[in-house]
Amino acid sequence: MGILDIYEVELCRRGHWEQQDARFVAAGNADEAAYKVTGEHLHSEGERRKVRLRVRRLGNGSPPPKLFYAA
Repeated sequence: MGILDIYEVELCRRGHWEQQDARFVAAGNADEAAYKVTGEHLHSEGERRKVRLRVRRLGNGSPPPKLFYAA
């Protein structure tokens, strides 16, 4: 098992980020964190109107949030 980071996963409902419903998961990368929350393999490229969630790694020096889109 590799090193796991803590990720904050926020769902987008009706065009708004639902911070109060954010989930925190331990994962090896943002893709794995998105899968753990949704149970679906989402894409990090696509149309903005299909944004389903954003994943942010917590900690110092973290990259910007990664957006995932519905298939």
